[in-house]
Order: sequence, then structure tokens, then C-alpha cells
Amino acid sequence: MPGKKPGTTLELGHHSECTVLRVRGGLTRDAAPAMLLQGEIVSLKADGPPRLVLDLGGVTAWDDAGVGAVIGAAKRVMTAGGRLLIAATPVDLRERFRRGRLDRRLEFRETVEQAVNEFGVPG
Repeated sequence: MPGKKPGTTLELGHHSECTVLRVRGGLTRDAAPAMLLQGEIVSLKADGPPRLVLDLGGVTAWDDAGVGAVIGAAKRVMTAGGRLLIAATPVDLRERFRRGRLDRRLEFRETVEQAVNEFGVPG
């Protein structure tokens, strides 16, 4: 439908070493991504520090609010002593992180599989 803003859906997937949070749709102010991401991260129950893969492969639209939501998610996980890997980021969104030099503070992986496997490697 023309002019319709894409909504956001989040799906949690649990692996033996980490949790994958899949983001689908708009990562925009209209989609309220910060509240959605924060709610999902707070709901994670772990025996230790959170180990989260944020799968952005399904993101179809984004703006500064969406970028801020990802940064907020990373801060929340790191404050809890955990680690967040961002995976499958669309090229234009990844470029936005690079231009803002956020790629120096956040960890990106090309695929979800790479990120999940990295959590499974001791060290």
C-alpha cells in the first residue's frame, strides 16, 4: 500500500550458546523500535551475561531512531556484562553505521550463522 509505513516484528530464537533476535520490517521512529528492542532485551532470561545476535537481515526501512535503538540495545547488553553481535545488516544501513563511526564500537558479522558460531567458540 503506497505511503504505508512498515511495522516492526521481532522474533526470538534460542541457540545453545546465544539468543538470536530477528528484526523484520521498519526500524524507524514510526515503528517504535527502541521500545520493542528494549522490551525484548529486558525479557531475556539468562544464567549469565546476555549473548545476543541482532539479526537485521529483515530490516526494510530505517532512520536515526532505528540506529539509536540498535545503539541502545548494544549498551543495555554490554552494561549487563554481555556481548552483542549485529548480523546480516543491509548494505545501506551498515554504511550508515560506518559513516557515524559506530562500526568501531559495535561488532558486525556478515551472517547470522557466523555470529552464532562465534559464540560457540571457546575463548
